[in-house]
Amino acid sequence: MIGLPFNDYKCLGSITEVVAELVANRDPVIAEIAAKHRTTAGLINYIRGLPQKDDDGDKTDGPKVETCEPPQRLRLPAEDPNCVERAALYLAVAEMIEPRPVRQLATLDTPLGLHTFPVENGAPVILDPRMTQEYLECGVTLAGKGPVTIEAHDAIEWTANLAEDGSRNTRNGPSRVRRARNAVMRLTEGGTVPTQAEVDAIGWMFALAEKAAQRWGSRAVAMVRTTALAIADLAEEVIARSQRNIALDLGDLRIEPPRWMAQLGRAAGRVGLDVGAVALRSQLDTLGIGPDMVGLVEQELNREGLTMGVLARPPKLPTFANLQAKRAA
Repeated sequence: MIGLPFNDYKCLGSITEVVAELVANRDPVIAEIAAKHRTTAGLINYIRGLPQKDDDGDKTDGPKVETCEPPQRLRLPAEDPNCVERAALYLAVAEMIEPRPVRQLATLDTPLGLHTFPVENGAPVILDPRMTQEYLECGVTLAGKGPVTIEAHDAIEWTANLAEDGSRNTRNGPSRVRRARNAVMRLTEGGTVPTQAEVDAIGWMFALAEKAAQRWGSRAVAMVRTTALAIADLAEEVIARSQRNIALDLGDLRIEPPRWMAQLGRAAGRVGLDVGAVALRSQLDTLGIGPDMVGLVEQELNREGLTMGVLARPPKLPTFANLQAKRAA
């Protein structure tokens, strides 16, 4: 069943109407393509294998869907489709092959630019080999409404994809992001404590990912921050299980770890504690506990020789700009 567009109703709604009309009239060219593919999986492979012709905005390169901004080319079928034409072709032909799933058109802003693709029963269909399943799945989830539930593995993969896209202008950036991603996966899947160099790379990866997530909106930024904080908590748990000499202050008891491991276990700052402090302060604000109240509590704690530490004075979140400035220095 062809459903209403996932988003961008004005543009994708017009394209959906064109597709629905072709299917209703059993367009002979669309029906011929459907007859050549027994399954939608075969259709996906066929569409993915077609050469690409980008829509550069040439007014003579048409026909165009004028309700889109800017107007989008829509040739159905096309021997060299762009992403809009691939998605529309899939909707039309797949509907003739197997009409039971609910199919929609969706558009997301990606590092490759605006990308249109089909969504089938809520899951994105990958017709462009440059896109990954995890990337579009997280994008669809974050662009939707209501509570967000994302598998931990997908959240890590999406975070790493964001960071890798943001690192392409940095020397050895993508490879460093992949090393950080692999270290996080070893930590989450096998409980392997990262090395000091990996801790640095993980922090750098999360800083890049948060910067890149801003183009997706506040829910994407929140997901990156939540993932960072979860990895920091997990790192502390793993270290606590694997090292008996963890640096913890419990009354008069103090047990010392290796210096670099103390940096990870004590604050996990490079992996997300500072981010977590900012997020927690934001949450306190929503509960009516603002900076003035936090400041009063901090003053009372200081009189007893105690402090809330980074929560009392959460730092500014790291950005790609100041990371570059630091590297240049």
